[in-house]
Amino acid sequence: MRKQIVHATLLIFVFVLLSGCALGRKEWPSSVKSEDTFKLKLMEGVRQDGCLILQVAVTGSPNRLWRASIQYEAIGTEEGQGCEGCPFVPRNAVHFTRDQKGFNLAGNTLQLSICGLEPGIDYRFRVAGKSELSTMAIEYTDVFEALP
Repeated sequence: MRKQIVHATLLIFVFVLLSGCALGRKEWPSSVKSEDTFKLKLMEGVRQDGCLILQVAVTGSPNRLWRASIQYEAIGTEEGQGCEGCPFVPRNAVHFTRDQKGFNLAGNTLQLSICGLEPGIDYRFRVAGKSELSTMAIEYTDVFEALP
């Protein structure tokens, strides 16, 4: 009889202990915007020797920036070029991912560059940033023009 009381008490104790694990509010984790988002703003853009060298300010959470892309198009009258005054349509892009040569993030400043621009041609460009969190939207700078 005493053995049955010990077993019953132990069983009740285990049941109470395990049922306490099921209590509480359960939710899928979600991003906290103040901790997980970033904004991009062009600080400086220089066109030099067929290259475009950009310095971009990354505010918010720069450690979440996983990929940066320079999207650009030539402006002119030839095939494959955008027209003056037309909406920006990025026809080319160069992508840089974290830990890759060309992705230079120091503190809150990202430095990117592309080369091979044709001399005498105007270009429009913007920088796009992708977060390491797949659910976050792509962040874009404004569209700028690089004169020869």
